[in-house]
Amino acid sequence: MCKLKIEILLIVFLLSGITLYARQTDQSLSSLKGIKKIGVLVEKFNADIYKNGVSEDVIRQAAASLLRKNGIIVIPVSETKKIPGAPYLYINIGAIKSQHDELYAVSINVQLRQNVILSRDSTKEYFGIPTWSNSNIGIISKDKLNQIEDYVKEAVNIFINDYQTAND
Repeated sequence: MCKLKIEILLIVFLLSGITLYARQTDQSLSSLKGIKKIGVLVEKFNADIYKNGVSEDVIRQAAASLLRKNGIIVIPVSETKKIPGAPYLYINIGAIKSQHDELYAVSINVQLRQNVILSRDSTKEYFGIPTWSNSNIGIISKDKLNQIEDYVKEAVNIFINDYQTAND
């Protein structure tokens, strides 16, 4: 029942042409300053997306390639623990199939996550906290699920632009 309510809510938003985008604040932009290397982690997604030619590995490689082309050093996520802040780009893709089987409500969330220390208690470090994010939702027809990679690339390009702004 909850899944149906979410699906209806998403469809209402999407049919009205709304795409959500998290506008970056000065604080989130400044959190990118000084980062020299990052990892890329793609969360496992549902089987419907796989059936249409998209995989975590394809998404990871596409994101890493864009980052490298723009001068950002990409390292394995396991290696990020060795650098200050342990920064990594986290990519999460969700898809809910409609009852009609031809449409999917899709969410794409790209975040820079890193370790942070609170100013009020510098004795504790918190791991994998999102300090930058870009979120989008939309409706994609079944035959266009393979375009998810393009939408992820758009979000990664937004990250790259913000990263370059913060580090110029």
